[in-house]
Amino acid sequence: MNGTTRTLTLLLALLLAAVPAAGADLGSNQHLIPELRVNESIETIAISAELSLQPEWDGSVTTGIPFGSIMVHTADARTLIFDSDGNQLLSISDELSAKVPTPAGVEKPCTWLHQLPNDSRVYHHDNATFIFGKAGTLILTVINEHPPPVEDPITINITSPAEGETVWIDVVPPRVAVVGEVHAPAGLHNVVVRSGTGEVSCGNRPEFACSVPVSAGENTITVVADTHGPLAEKTVNVTVHIGLPPPPAIAVSGRVTDASGNPVPGALVRFESVFTLDDEPLAGTNVTGEDGGYLVTTPGYRQTITVEKEGYAPLREEFIFENSTNTLDLELEPLPRTVPGFDSVVGVLSLVGTLLLVGRKRR
Repeated sequence: MNGTTRTLTLLLALLLAAVPAAGADLGSNQHLIPELRVNESIETIAISAELSLQPEWDGSVTTGIPFGSIMVHTADARTLIFDSDGNQLLSISDELSAKVPTPAGVEKPCTWLHQLPNDSRVYHHDNATFIFGKAGTLILTVINEHPPPVEDPITINITSPAEGETVWIDVVPPRVAVVGEVHAPAGLHNVVVRSGTGEVSCGNRPEFACSVPVSAGENTITVVADTHGPLAEKTVNVTVHIGLPPPPAIAVSGRVTDASGNPVPGALVRFESVFTLDDEPLAGTNVTGEDGGYLVTTPGYRQTITVEKEGYAPLREEFIFENSTNTLDLELEPLPRTVPGFDSVVGVLSLVGTLLLVGRKRR
């Protein structure tokens, strides 16, 4: 051990010896608060200057409060001052008393701020604060009966997209713009927006707006506020479709008949739009009833219509509608009937045989 180390060790030992042990004068059981006797006859007054501790008190308000006093900050915004035996000395209105700025920039009643001797030490126990002088003498006890302050909660407001919203995206890779605001009383370190596809950082301003990657289908977007205290988050669920948003839907009704005007029941009617949903065409279908009637609702004014029914030639036509509600009757052509057991191959062979016979007779 060199000389410098020995000197430092000796100084540390002297300092420790000069400071009274914490257990000797800071124990809560060794400084019990006496029974406080409230004197209701004492008039509540206002203080116009900061209170300070005085070794002795001459009974005047402006002198200060004596060493060993007990100050009680009540829940009804008053400060009661008792002597060390529990006898009430003063009753002060915190609301009427002068306000003194604190180092944190907050103004508090002057009864909450006290000039303490140098080298004072503070010991907190429950709602009481014990202040000791350099020699370990108890010079002030402060009891706070005010209810604990209600912490201003962290709130996240997502203004866009809305919960359950359907979003159409025509760019690849798809991204959704997330806009909102964070209220963080303790300060904001960072705002992160994430989805099942990825995440982005939106900075540390209360108002945020950034674009997060998403995928087609159901997506849960989470906004995380990283404050100087606890984390806070809020989620919103959206459905993402790839492509241009479709126009308003149109309704088309009518009847499917044959060439004679007879209804064709059981026919499959399909209206296919030029718009797509997740790369699949948007379509509406219906099956005709006994009277051949149908009703189809589909997006877009331009439609490719197909009608299919066994025994009829398929119908395929393109229409451009002009109204949101339309009427369109469709006609099917029946297929040529074939004689059972007489198919096309047999028919061709029979035709060839007939021609040969006719040729022989002409010779």
